[in-house]
Amino acid sequence: MALTKKQKRYSILFIFVLLVSYFSFFDDYFKYLEVKKNGTSDACKSYYSEFPNGYFTEDVKVIEIQDLRDIVLVRDFIYDYPNSKHSSVVELINLEIWNDEIRRYDSIVASNYNFDKDAVEFFRTLLHYMRDENKSTIYIDLSGLIDLKDFEDYSEEIKNYLDQLTLYSDNRKASDNIANITSNYSEGDIDDYEEIIIESIHSSFENILSNNFITIESISQISNATSDKLLINIGYTIKNQHMEDYGRPETPNIWVYSEPSPIKGYENNNFLSYLIGVSIEFEFDFSIPNSVKQYKFRYDANPLSNVENITSLEEGYKEMTKQNFEDFSNTISNKFGVYTTAQNVSR
Repeated sequence: MALTKKQKRYSILFIFVLLVSYFSFFDDYFKYLEVKKNGTSDACKSYYSEFPNGYFTEDVKVIEIQDLRDIVLVRDFIYDYPNSKHSSVVELINLEIWNDEIRRYDSIVASNYNFDKDAVEFFRTLLHYMRDENKSTIYIDLSGLIDLKDFEDYSEEIKNYLDQLTLYSDNRKASDNIANITSNYSEGDIDDYEEIIIESIHSSFENILSNNFITIESISQISNATSDKLLINIGYTIKNQHMEDYGRPETPNIWVYSEPSPIKGYENNNFLSYLIGVSIEFEFDFSIPNSVKQYKFRYDANPLSNVENITSLEEGYKEMTKQNFEDFSNTISNKFGVYTTAQNVSR
């Protein structure tokens, strides 16, 4: 039976599509063979560029992993191809990368005696757990309080003592020249400060491990916190920074807020105000799911250096608070075996 014109057109179109698909497949295949021969990440990127949805993408990703041995590529592959024929190869590379990282951590600790033995033992257990359970994210649950009081809320004894102290050192009374502290803190500030501490702890873990090896996230970013989540509970209280007591009642530590003199060559700064220093009391609690392993400690953090080049009291208090969080994150690094050079500066 003779074909109609319409049927002929469809037949020609079908043959054309078939030929295009055939030659496209072989273009893809020959490019894959080129990648396989070279075995480099650059060759893999070239393949992705020419064939964004290539037939051999899965195989090319394995070649890329074998070349770069990048933990992020491994995790992405395991997620994207859970039933891959290459799973055993990728899982083996994943294990090798983790073991290299654990050995790296052990070498860091071996060359540093400034650590907490319990913290290092806990962290080793944590790394083995994360390796075996294929986990890369640690969540932080932050719970903050503000417990501050202004200068006038102290006893007359303390206020008179500080007035005498500043009269002697600066020829001015603290009580006539001190900024209100409580008005510079509110519940709305807490979110900003918590972002600082999450980033600081993430930086601490980046110092301990290779880049992108562990991700730190706030528990508030996920809808359901299951019991198998790795979770650090951190409670903190923002409070007044106090001097060494020497038998006295709690006495606020006083800072000077000043601005550079506009007169060229004049070294003294222009006094603007006294500030009450800010300290933060931290409670750190980290447990491994389904394990008795737990690490906790308490720490009173303080600013790390002078607060300079600020344009407002609010900015000054924010910088002091930020430095408290940095002091705390440095303490975490030190306890887990990574020495930091930051030190408290006495006032």
